[in-house]
Amino acid sequence: MKPFKADLHLHSSHSNKPTYWAMRKFNVPESYTSPQHLYRIARDRGMDYVTITDHNSITGALEIAHLPNTFVSSEITAHFPENGCKVHVVVLNISEYNFYDIMALRKNVYELVAYLNREEIAHFLAHPIYAQNDKLTAEIIEKCLLLFTTFEVKNGCRARRFNGFTTRLISTLTEERIEHLADKHALQPYGSCPWKKGKVGGSDDHGGLFIARAHTVVAGGESVNAFLTAVRNGDTWAEGEDGGPLTMAHSLYGITYSYYKERFGERRRSATPFVSALLDRFFNLGTDKLSFIEKVRLFVRKNLPESRNATGRSFEEILDSEARQLLNDTEFVASIKDVDHNRKIFAVTSRLANRILFHYTRRLMSLPGNAGFFDYLNTIGTIGLVHLLISPYYLAFHHQHKSKELMQELSKQLPDRATRQPAEKIALFTDTLDEINGVAITIRRLISTARNRGIELTVITAGNSTDDEMVGVKKFAAVGDFVLPEYPELKLSFPPILDVMDFIEREGFTSIHVSTPGTVGLLGLLIARMMDIPLAGTYHTDIPQYVRCLTNDEFLEQAAWSYMVWFYNQMEEVMVPSVGTREQLLARGLPANKMKPLPRWVDTDQFTPAGKTPRYWEDRGLTGAVKLIYVGRVSREKSLELLTEAFRELVDTGADVGLVIIGDGPYRQEMETALATYPALFTGYLHGEELQRGYASADLFVFPSATDTFGNVVLEAQASGLPVIVSNAGGPRELMVEGETGAVFQAGSKDDLIAAIRRLTASRRLLAEMGEKARTFTLQKAPSVDETYSTILHTGAAAIMTDEHQAPAGAA
Repeated sequence: MKPFKADLHLHSSHSNKPTYWAMRKFNVPESYTSPQHLYRIARDRGMDYVTITDHNSITGALEIAHLPNTFVSSEITAHFPENGCKVHVVVLNISEYNFYDIMALRKNVYELVAYLNREEIAHFLAHPIYAQNDKLTAEIIEKCLLLFTTFEVKNGCRARRFNGFTTRLISTLTEERIEHLADKHALQPYGSCPWKKGKVGGSDDHGGLFIARAHTVVAGGESVNAFLTAVRNGDTWAEGEDGGPLTMAHSLYGITYSYYKERFGERRRSATPFVSALLDRFFNLGTDKLSFIEKVRLFVRKNLPESRNATGRSFEEILDSEARQLLNDTEFVASIKDVDHNRKIFAVTSRLANRILFHYTRRLMSLPGNAGFFDYLNTIGTIGLVHLLISPYYLAFHHQHKSKELMQELSKQLPDRATRQPAEKIALFTDTLDEINGVAITIRRLISTARNRGIELTVITAGNSTDDEMVGVKKFAAVGDFVLPEYPELKLSFPPILDVMDFIEREGFTSIHVSTPGTVGLLGLLIARMMDIPLAGTYHTDIPQYVRCLTNDEFLEQAAWSYMVWFYNQMEEVMVPSVGTREQLLARGLPANKMKPLPRWVDTDQFTPAGKTPRYWEDRGLTGAVKLIYVGRVSREKSLELLTEAFRELVDTGADVGLVIIGDGPYRQEMETALATYPALFTGYLHGEELQRGYASADLFVFPSATDTFGNVVLEAQASGLPVIVSNAGGPRELMVEGETGAVFQAGSKDDLIAAIRRLTASRRLLAEMGEKARTFTLQKAPSVDETYSTILHTGAAAIMTDEHQAPAGAA
């Protein structure tokens, strides 16, 4: 039997009372698509019947009522009188008299549904899980299951998660379930078999881009009446594509583009010809083609040389310049040639937005200290304008994640809930992964731990390195990089904002963890809040202390603290690596109930005294009977100036010691110069077995930093059989036992550091005994395999860290 199709959810230019405040403010209708255009496109795309369902209006449907295979319909905003909850009810094949009656009854959905059933008017509940005014509750949905016999299960603007859930919700109904709901709400259900619901589909198109994307199918609906009888009887099914954020955003863009054309006419081509060309190419609906002369003029302008001096150019000029570059980028244009319309629009918009945002963010960061207030205000205002221009995506991503809590509540009532729980998928955002530092090392170990436990963890980062992508890592090509003037080796990559959002949406992550508070970490925070995804973070690095060490500016240090406390206050949970870090954050205003310990340790199979190699350092040219070793970034915030001065004084006063510096960083050249005539060896970064042998073949590990929150290297040294010297500030103090596995000195005190080194190096026997105890300490204090990283990987209950619940070391 031949199937017959109709898109039962379409909007024309007569849907002129928009939901969104901004559209009402600027008098922008919900659609610019003419009823005649809708009819023509729907028929061209295989629809046997055409109707228009404008919001609380039949004017658009009446304009095409004289055409073959049409009927008059409307999408009615109805209200539940008990709490004011709005729902959208699509009524089909109505007369003008029906419409007036319906409009009079819509303030009370019970009276409206009674009328529709009495008059035998086909109708259905549109996008049932979408909260129109944030008053939709599980109880309202339960009442809808009693009131309506037909539901829209494939809405072309709504994501699959919502359409699929609606299908599950009505497909798992039973006679017993309906009877229970009827008794619970004292409401008589409609339909001869109210537990069997009809299913329909519609595109919900507003911009003219997705007409017939989703539609309703009937077997044997040879006439309008036969088709609608099948709808009333529930003998229909839905076909087509689900929607999502891109569909919703591009519908909004389609409306905006039409408004733009209507408002500015031909002036838009002269002001921003390349932007206009892009918009016409991707949003034009065939009614406004360029003339031959205009095409020639655009071709000539596109191929003329362009001045690259951006100084003094207006926002429109910069935007048009970026549009020109995009049109000339043949590789990019070819890459999107065969993708669907949604993806083409998204690729173009994302590229333009990323380039403009990066341009103005870089301008903001490069403004001189004596720049005027209005220079800052103008640049910040322009960044805000760009975000406003891409706000349809922000709005769409947000709206596609509304009602998730409602779905979770309703899921508890579904009989198949035990087998339908979504798998845990964690997205971890980090600004640092390619670097060799404690944060990057921890993240790499975390990836390995998650993989070994069968947990789906994906690390999200941005950069431009050409290294092969690691398993478990999604690296986005950075739009650009910012180099901090005081720390040139540390780059902040500017991530492609919309591309990352789209990836998170498509992959269906259930939680987000932010590992660093830089540009990538900020994006993770934004996405979590926008998409209503649970958010946690790890406080890895004492950035305010870094700022103080690098700038010696108290104002900047306080600004860094304000930012850090604000940043981590946005999260439900914050993992802290040590009790000292917890107390520091607590004193600065981070609530105690947010903080949890981060169980982690060192691989004692890799770092072991067994790696000790005779004459390992002597063969590399290092003299000195006792080999001191430092491993980590060679930078000022690690208190390496203090170590340099202390080592020079030790050697000058006759101490027979040598110093190994494993690592690299902005202070290396200066430190090498200062120790040029001393027994010091700089190796750069070492990895794998070479690093393990380097540790085990030394005698004493010295780590003067007062800014580290944990200190992986302190554990690696002890696991390798070395006693350690650490300062009394920061997390490393908690990873050793003073007097047993090493010594603690007063942070910042050269004399105290020298005294500690002299005390431990005075006896080979003492070094050996402490080294053995250090190795035993790392073996005994290591958390269980299941506990390591459990607070990030959600694999075990972790207590709130208190003074009684210390970091794994439990040091006195």
